[in-house]
Amino acid sequence: MPDLTTTDERALVLRAQDGDVAAFEVLVDLHQGRLFRIAYLVLHNRMDAEDVVQEALVSSWKRLHLLEEPSAFRAWVAQIVSRAATDVVRKAARRSTEGVDHKALEDAGPEAVLGGATGRNDGQPEHAAVAGAQMEALAAILQSTEEKQRTCWVLREIDGMSYREIAQLVGASESTVRGRIARARSQILDRMKDWR
Repeated sequence: MPDLTTTDERALVLRAQDGDVAAFEVLVDLHQGRLFRIAYLVLHNRMDAEDVVQEALVSSWKRLHLLEEPSAFRAWVAQIVSRAATDVVRKAARRSTEGVDHKALEDAGPEAVLGGATGRNDGQPEHAAVAGAQMEALAAILQSTEEKQRTCWVLREIDGMSYREIAQLVGASESTVRGRIARARSQILDRMKDWR
């Protein structure tokens, strides 16, 4: 699918707000992979991430008329996914924490988690194996990282959101978000040093 400009996406949102299902489907196609990556790196469980994204997209369709600024759709839908994923983590923490879902990570592959941006999988099995092992290590580290830090790091490093967007999304100041990301980044770099 070709990249759309912000103006094109805004027009799609306006059409979807008027009830155009096809326009909303285009928006879903544009954002679904990114939303899955956010949910997966927060939840570390493929099925839960898929469920969260599906529910978030249904919710966003129902609440689309409440979006006042159509050009804010990208951040708005990411916020819905992020909050839903965080809620799942909180509920799971209350019950009990589950082990790492290695099978889902293997099935997802590094391209699915990073959106094809690994740059290492050039069709050679050894590179794919190394990238997969790195992604597994990163996912395990993220799972052990404090929830607020993990969420901010994922939104910044995986989704590419600005500090301001993340601050609005998580209800914190930009300096708090920067601190959370710095602490998460420090932990990740320290624990991933064997992969450098």
